[in-house]
Amino acid sequence: MRQVMAIILRELLIFKRKFWRYAFSFSISPLLYMITFGWAARGRLLNNGVDYMTFMLPGLIAMSSMMNSFAMSSEINIARFYWKTFDEIRSAPVSDLAYASGEVLSGMLRGGFAAGVVIVLGMFFHVPIHLSPALAGAVALTTFIFASLAICTAMLTKSHADQAMLSSFVITPMAFLCGTFFPVDLYPEWIGTLVSLLPLTPAAKVIRAAAQGNPMPATALAYLGVSAAICFSLAVIVVRQTKK
Repeated sequence: MRQVMAIILRELLIFKRKFWRYAFSFSISPLLYMITFGWAARGRLLNNGVDYMTFMLPGLIAMSSMMNSFAMSSEINIARFYWKTFDEIRSAPVSDLAYASGEVLSGMLRGGFAAGVVIVLGMFFHVPIHLSPALAGAVALTTFIFASLAICTAMLTKSHADQAMLSSFVITPMAFLCGTFFPVDLYPEWIGTLVSLLPLTPAAKVIRAAAQGNPMPATALAYLGVSAAICFSLAVIVVRQTKK
């Protein structure tokens, strides 16, 4: 546990010094989406009778959780190739499991804070949301998955350009396609099938169900649980391979 806390402490110190900078940066994109998409469709109901802003807010929570927890990949990438602090950690008596756990928890901290910022913005726009432990758990599970993926990609990429390209071709499409702004049912069947396999789609379903006070979808929840176990296991493996 001490090894894990040593990894998290660096992130906590940075987070403390840049708290307001993070708060403002995490709020810009959701605020713009609420103004452009939300106000443009204000008062319009979807096929299930849900107001569009009520539908979109959980999607924004899921998207912000994903993007900001995955942003740890850039920090790790810089630590490897620029600051060389990863080499110091590699030479220290820190286990692969402890390092992966610390970085994942750091990513979860960022993603959870970003989700909280979106929730506050939703309250400012008077969007109804059901705050509950289920919602917190859904956000935590989402951030856990994408923070684990961040470690995998950061360890496998060879340069900053590769990391940026991966975000552009994988993370950005997921942010817009996976049921965040529009129901997946509106897509053609073959696109909907492909999108449903991406982890953000079940994450958005689970977060949306919790935010609206509905029962959690068991299939999506199980999918996320399996994905979390696989992604974290892969994160530990790639850390071990990089340290060799």
